[in-house]
Amino acid sequence: MLSQIALILLWYAPAVALMLTTPITLMYFQLSSYQFRGFLSAVKRQRRRVWLPGVALSLISLVVCFLSDLLFRLGGAWKVLAPLIGALIIVFSGKFIGKKTYLSREGKSSLNFTTRIKRFYAALFILLFVVFYIVRKNAPMLGINALMVLPLPIWVFLAAILVWPVERLVYELYFQDAKRILKERDDVLVIGVTGSYGKTSVKFFIKTLLDQKYNVLCSRGSQNTPMGIATCIRNDLMPSHNVFVAELGARHRGDIKELCRLLNPKIGVLTSVGPQHLETFGSLEAVKQTKYDLIRALPKDGFAVFGEDHALVHTLYEQTRINKAIAGDNGEDIWAEDLQETGRDTQFTLCTKQGKRIPVRMHLRGAHFSGNALIAAAVALHLNLSDRQIMHGMELLYPIRHRFKVETGADGVHRINNGYNANPVSSEQTLAELKKPQYNGRRIVVTPGFVELGFEEERYNRELGANIAATADIVLLVGKKRTLPIAEGLINAGFNAEAIHSFDSLKEANAYYETIKAAGDYVLYENDLPDHYSEV
Repeated sequence: MLSQIALILLWYAPAVALMLTTPITLMYFQLSSYQFRGFLSAVKRQRRRVWLPGVALSLISLVVCFLSDLLFRLGGAWKVLAPLIGALIIVFSGKFIGKKTYLSREGKSSLNFTTRIKRFYAALFILLFVVFYIVRKNAPMLGINALMVLPLPIWVFLAAILVWPVERLVYELYFQDAKRILKERDDVLVIGVTGSYGKTSVKFFIKTLLDQKYNVLCSRGSQNTPMGIATCIRNDLMPSHNVFVAELGARHRGDIKELCRLLNPKIGVLTSVGPQHLETFGSLEAVKQTKYDLIRALPKDGFAVFGEDHALVHTLYEQTRINKAIAGDNGEDIWAEDLQETGRDTQFTLCTKQGKRIPVRMHLRGAHFSGNALIAAAVALHLNLSDRQIMHGMELLYPIRHRFKVETGADGVHRINNGYNANPVSSEQTLAELKKPQYNGRRIVVTPGFVELGFEEERYNRELGANIAATADIVLLVGKKRTLPIAEGLINAGFNAEAIHSFDSLKEANAYYETIKAAGDYVLYENDLPDHYSEV
């Protein structure tokens, strides 16, 4: 009896071990927003990291099963000890492989053990148990169980499919509950903010200004998905709140419509339209139409605010027929005059076509911050904030983490984190800012380039190289393969090839910079590559 139990444990040991090897593969699924298409793309990019753990575990399990079977045939105590020891070796091997591949990755992300991940593991456990049980009943030969763990990513994919109906039900329950809460709170004004870039900064700028008159709630951090916003509504919306500002993100056509179905916004803010997520959108036209879905969703008495771009956004502004404002150029609805940058502050006169002239000061530096502040001010003026309230709110604005935030270290180096704001349009603006005379040290740009731009990715990365060439003194490229188009753009623009350095990882790039750094350097980190795009 004991020997039979031990053999059963040995049979199922590879299944248990497989579950212990999945963290990095599951993290890629999580970073892909649990979308199957994105996960398959991540598996294709990271095929060595997601396939090798299964291969290694399969080989170890095969050897252990073979040796355990030989010892089992000796009889005596080995009939119990051999399969038990073999099962333990396989399980601990799975744990070691999973931990080794997970900890040796390059990047900052980690697997977040949410309730959803726990449901996934429950589904994976059920799937493996059922399949291993069926195979054992029909072909109970040790070694087959070892081979079954070979296609690890496929097991993850199948478990994700298995749990999908449950996740969809949970999603709809959360969604409908949040929608009910908002419907019952007709005293809450909902403001939606979307755009290819700038939406997170504008969201927090709007909150900071409106806080001078209203009790404002805004979605947390960069959360901009239906589940993230629904969770915010269910957990954070208090009876005292009378304004809710939500950031609306999109990777696919229809994403903004889904968010508007939840929020029913009365004010819509469109900061920008640019080549973001072309890998999933397919075209710039699809991006434009998706972002404009926010404005389409506004009621007839709603209010639309646009950021001037002299291109797609301006065209959308012109075709909008409800009450609207555009922030940007002199003579439009709202603009800045007498802009001056002193130290880390920016001063300008906020002007409107109604004749207002409000002198403001921000503890921020950069023309792009001024544009975002004007968009927020357009919302504040529409909601009848006084000149004094706007002036005070402007003084309280602060740079958002990972969005051109300048920090000076004890070594005298000015490090600029622009990790979350990198796309072809915003990067061009950022590099133009860095080129200004006040950044008077060596200019070092550290970048892995752009991702998620589909068939246009190489072209945009070559253009990035050309733009960097006009600004930087030294360039540190992260990812030797994927940054080749950037290097090509740099060389074609006449940049000194000896000042271009390529590295496999950000860690290596930072280590190299430590050997050449000098006080007064300005180091721009342009884009923070998601872990499932890392080459290491």
